[in-house]
Amino acid sequence: AAAGPLKKRAMTTEWVTEFVTVTVTADDSEPTPEIPAVFVETEVVTLTPSAPPKVKPSTSIFSPPPKPTVIQPKPEVSTPADPAPPPPATTSAAPPPSPSSGNSGSYADKMVQIHNECRSKHSSPNMQWDQNLAISAEKIAKSCVFEHQMNVDGGSYGQNIAAASFSGKNSNPTDFGVNAVGDMWYKGEVKNYTPEFYRSGPSNVPLGDYGHFTQVVWKDTSKVGCATVQCPPGTVLSLEAYFTVCNYKVPGNVGGEYPQNVLPLNGQ
Repeated sequence: AAAGPLKKRAMTTEWVTEFVTVTVTADDSEPTPEIPAVFVETEVVTLTPSAPPKVKPSTSIFSPPPKPTVIQPKPEVSTPADPAPPPPATTSAAPPPSPSSGNSGSYADKMVQIHNECRSKHSSPNMQWDQNLAISAEKIAKSCVFEHQMNVDGGSYGQNIAAASFSGKNSNPTDFGVNAVGDMWYKGEVKNYTPEFYRSGPSNVPLGDYGHFTQVVWKDTSKVGCATVQCPPGTVLSLEAYFTVCNYKVPGNVGGEYPQNVLPLNGQ
């Protein structure tokens, strides 16, 4: 009997780079954050019995990210990931310190200061550091799982999270924490909050486009506690990264309460 022709086989290798910050509402009444596009580079290798393998790159596709592997992308913010196995050992880069009087340059003072600088632009009163919120934030950050965890120590707080690998102004945990608040959460989203939103509240826009900003400036929120920790590769990001968690009381992003809690920029 004649043998049939050999069939070609294909193998696919994927590299993933992930980018995002996320917020949630206190009552889970707002839409969940949209998962941003994930760009997956795929190389297809065709094998034949008579010739060496040939490499043919395909076009980028959009698909849910596989479990991350260690690669060398440009440093950026991660995308949300599925819950990981038992948390790996972590190095606490900036454990929440006890409150201090005045601006001592401590992590707590700098995190309160950057929040209040943003809030002052919208006529919101100053926040105070809350050590219990900070302790809960540190427990969540040390898990090195990039997702909102709202039930630690009883919950009942609002929460913003951010992660990025080390570079430039992210060169130490305090700098990254301040950058997360001032650049990622405030400057990155205030431009998405239109004049109409200040009058009647946001509509037909994903919470992820503005929700970190609105939590930072939420007028009724009076307390904040944060922690920034250093997480190993393959956890919050493929590379070693800082992970910042801030908890807030009272929580913001409450449906129907935006106009009285998110005030226009001063002078507008």
